[in-house]
Amino acid sequence: MIANPFEDVDSAVAALNAFAGPAEAFELPIVDSLSDPVGIALAVILDHALARGWEPDGYAQLQGYRIYRYKILN
Repeated sequence: MIANPFEDVDSAVAALNAFAGPAEAFELPIVDSLSDPVGIALAVILDHALARGWEPDGYAQLQGYRIYRYKILN
């Protein structure tokens, strides 16, 4: 079960950085309001994922939020 979606960048980044398992086991629920037209918020989160050696592996759109998935960077 997915926890409540993250509503701010700092909390999402903290969860990403604190995760100790493999990239494929991590799911990051983000509210749709963080998907601003320029993409700044998601770019900040992506920078932290890339720093871990992870890259995006798609997402699932749910009611009011997306669950982002990651995999090891090729």
